[in-house]
Amino acid sequence: MARISTYVKDTNIVAADKWIGSDSQNKFQTKNFTAGDVAEFINKKGLESQLFRYKYDMINPSGVPRPIESITFENGGAFQVPLSTINSIVLSNYAQNQGGLSVDVSTWYTAPLIDSDILLTQCDDITNWAIYKWDSAVLDSKDNTFTDVGLTYTAGNGSLTDKKDYFISLLQYAGGSGDKNEVSAQLTNVTGLITVTHNLNKFCSVTVSEGTPTSPSTIVNCGVEYMNLNQVRLSFDSNVFTGVVVFN
Repeated sequence: MARISTYVKDTNIVAADKWIGSDSQNKFQTKNFTAGDVAEFINKKGLESQLFRYKYDMINPSGVPRPIESITFENGGAFQVPLSTINSIVLSNYAQNQGGLSVDVSTWYTAPLIDSDILLTQCDDITNWAIYKWDSAVLDSKDNTFTDVGLTYTAGNGSLTDKKDYFISLLQYAGGSGDKNEVSAQLTNVTGLITVTHNLNKFCSVTVSEGTPTSPSTIVNCGVEYMNLNQVRLSFDSNVFTGVVVFN
């Protein structure tokens, strides 16, 4: 065998390339390892900083068990599902954590995730991502090792792709100190006094405007009285007002 220093260096590494090493699980026998397998271990089983890791499976659940550590849909899914169309998923109560161990994380689905914002990203392509509000989490009636999760899409790009891995992480805790805001429901034909509930648990700034919740326009002057941390009373003149209230 020639000296290692005499071999030509390969600077174009691909997944099928191999090198020799020792197998610690089999009496340290000498074996070949591919660059692709080592990369998967480092990226997947060796990663300890992410709590929730799942594989999307488009499986049709009729008579077929859902895979552990998976994201699925109640009635099966397509090979690719646009992230912007997702409002519910069936999530395994087990996720990968701590070097590839399978851990029951279902208690996190209710606290702290309920009403919090979460970030979903594809493990090998972070350009596929989405932010959702985590609305609800209820044990699946057909298999209590899975949880039915309700989501509200906020922003994102890309799709879920069959057999791809995804991280789910807490982006903003609902009980945290991050700033919160809300646009009220449409106010229609309002005159005199009206009490509006915002549930932001703070004495927030109040802006009243014409327009709609998705497109507020001209600001309208009115009286504002703080009733408590979650309600304000607005007073308008004799003119009939139709518009929205923005709380910050």
